[in-house]
Amino acid sequence: MLVMALALSQSADAQAAPQAPVTPKRPAMRSDEVWNLEYEAGPMRLYRDAATGESYWYATFTLFNRTGQDRHVAPRWELVDEEGRVTPEGRGVPGDVTKAIQRLLNDPQLQESHGVMGALGQGPANAKVGFVVFPAGPELRRFSLLVSGISNGEDAIKDVKTGKRIVARRTWRIDYQIPGERSALRGPVPLAEAETGSANPSWIYR
Repeated sequence: MLVMALALSQSADAQAAPQAPVTPKRPAMRSDEVWNLEYEAGPMRLYRDAATGESYWYATFTLFNRTGQDRHVAPRWELVDEEGRVTPEGRGVPGDVTKAIQRLLNDPQLQESHGVMGALGQGPANAKVGFVVFPAGPELRRFSLLVSGISNGEDAIKDVKTGKRIVARRTWRIDYQIPGERSALRGPVPLAEAETGSANPSWIYR
């Protein structure tokens, strides 16, 4: 908030001069205010396709809009593993695997990721629910789910490779840690322990 200092003149002439009334101004609406949707993640689980023996990660989610305005959203999901490999949601996932997971979840309200794109009204009554699927890929112990497109926040940062300034977008990050061998995993993947001074999940700029 900007604070305005009013200087009072000490001269007799200034004290005698009539002063025009000051009309308080209403704060202008800022066009650059940052808004964030609320992302509620369901458990991350492993699905094994009996027909091919391939494995896939999948998780449900709910998107809430409590920003004060209706929004048009186009979320994007990616998995980043401990080796730095980036896997976009749905890439390399056969359609019959997606349908099998949808049947497994047994919830007719759950949509595939592309189904939640578009207008998102305000409040819990207009929340959108869905699920995402990724190839499990190589054996690993730690990975992160990154969700972009659910905030308009941006920041200019320095690219460590090129040294140039780039625009980074506000992204929701959830870190997971597999406690042992993937083949022995039962139930959801636990969240990774947050580093000191940080949180999991958290907002990052990427």
